[in-house]
Amino acid sequence: MLSDVHEGLRSFTAYAVLLSHVVAERLGLSATDSRCVDLLNRHGPITAGRLAELTGLTTGAVTGIVDRLERARFVRRDKDPADRRRVIIRLVPERENAAFAELASMTGRVDEILARYDDRELAAIADFLKRSGAGTAEEIARLREATEKSTT
Repeated sequence: MLSDVHEGLRSFTAYAVLLSHVVAERLGLSATDSRCVDLLNRHGPITAGRLAELTGLTTGAVTGIVDRLERARFVRRDKDPADRRRVIIRLVPERENAAFAELASMTGRVDEILARYDDRELAAIADFLKRSGAGTAEEIARLREATEKSTT
């Protein structure tokens, strides 16, 4: 049974990546730019530095991404009211809605699948996904740290 779960995860992950690329392409974005739109949707308005932390990209790379997203009218830069030296990046609501409308069909499919499970099973699925996400984030950090050590 464990091997079935591993194989299911590999398949799901591969298709999720492909779906992400197709949606990005339909929106006229690169996969990385699209991922930043998703992060802004999940985390709300944030600084470029925070976006760099979330993506693992350099602040210079994130500046380029934000420039492209701003030109495509997906984001806007606003002065931080608490610190006028800082800039906050926020999604433009109309473009955000258009981006996530592309995923409405998939969201519906996921809801149909999840409707087959009772609350106890859903709690187990949610726990698994939460732990898997945290474990993946830790693995990313470990690999980045190992890469930094090997290049210095």
